[in-house]
Amino acid sequence: MDSILRQGSKGSAVAELQQLLQSKGFYTGKIDSDFGTGTTNAVLKFQQANGLLADGIVGSFSWTKLRTVITSAQALPILLPGSKGSAVAQAQQLLKDKGYYQGRIDGDFGMGTRDAIAAFQRANGLTVDGKVGEQTWKKLQAPAIVDDTPPITVIEIVRPPATTSATPTPSTPPSSIFVPIPDGTPTASTDLVTSLPTANTTPATPIPTASEISLVDAANSYARARLLNQTAALNNLQAVISPEILQQFFQRWQIVSGQTTTATSLQDALSGYNIAQMLNQNLALQWLQIQLSPQAIAKFRQDWSNLKAGIDPTTPFTPNQPSEPPTVSNPQLQLINLTEAVKVYSRSGNQGMALEKLQSALPAPTLQQFFQRWSLASEQNAIAISLLDVFQDYDSQKFPSQVTALQWLEKELTTANLEQFSRDWYTI
Repeated sequence: MDSILRQGSKGSAVAELQQLLQSKGFYTGKIDSDFGTGTTNAVLKFQQANGLLADGIVGSFSWTKLRTVITSAQALPILLPGSKGSAVAQAQQLLKDKGYYQGRIDGDFGMGTRDAIAAFQRANGLTVDGKVGEQTWKKLQAPAIVDDTPPITVIEIVRPPATTSATPTPSTPPSSIFVPIPDGTPTASTDLVTSLPTANTTPATPIPTASEISLVDAANSYARARLLNQTAALNNLQAVISPEILQQFFQRWQIVSGQTTTATSLQDALSGYNIAQMLNQNLALQWLQIQLSPQAIAKFRQDWSNLKAGIDPTTPFTPNQPSEPPTVSNPQLQLINLTEAVKVYSRSGNQGMALEKLQSALPAPTLQQFFQRWSLASEQNAIAISLLDVFQDYDSQKFPSQVTALQWLEKELTTANLEQFSRDWYTI
């Protein structure tokens, strides 16, 4: 009979549990035979995704589900928007590992998962349909860098002759770009043909686990949100990186991004993070991260998670007073406010498009303020980055301040914003 396991359990049965959770994409920690917090969270996610009682205790029903084996891409189901379950969670974890998905591993195929699938398909030469079929499964399950791929051409950066400048530049030629080693992980010593002497002699540290913010995660979020606390975190990080390392990173970033000019700050570079160059940009970011000391990474993560840094303390959450209804150019148009729309949100295609169009029409500072207010109201550790995320996470019973945050955003809408949003929302 299988052991009943819970937090605090230890031994070979826990190791087997961790291996099964890992194979299904729910656990990314060490196989250490110790049922700790990380294992508990993985069990809860697995139980939720498989329709089990989410109590964090592994009994007979959980063991049966865990031992259900899916051995090949052909045996995996075709996933569509609206699909739920462990296969969706597995796809989400694979997308997250490859840098395409930054949402929660919840086994729910929503708009964020669909967009990540489409980006992955586009980057890998697949039919872009937002579905996970046999070919997409195969690509997802393939390693990021395959051993038998043709050698990558080394691109040398040639520095022009030195000119008089207020800031002296090193005379040693900069290093080459991205020669992967057999296991596909770039390192400071093996991905360079020539190396610059650096002031940073701290041994390289491994890429952090999925539960910790990495530079790749930061770039994905910053390119879309550009929140004030994120900019501050990047500026603080740049201040502790040696000039030689920064120069190498900016040159690498210029090449992989196809830019004609070299970035001069981390916020400029990460603002240009995009789907088209994502894979090579990820390599540049991973290279930079392994040059950083553990202390620098820890401080960056602390700065990044400081949600309150970008909110003016003089403007706390306060309920808005009812305002006069806007003058509508089309008297036949039925207007819908955000606080009304969120209550009837059903994840339909026209609703998702209406939210995306509204977000694209709003000024970046307004969105930054709102997303920070929403995350604080929702007691979240990560900042929302889209109105789709907001509508999917709405729970006014559990988080009553969410309504206040939406009311704040409604006050920022123009009549034209509201009319266009209403037209898009009711389009069939």
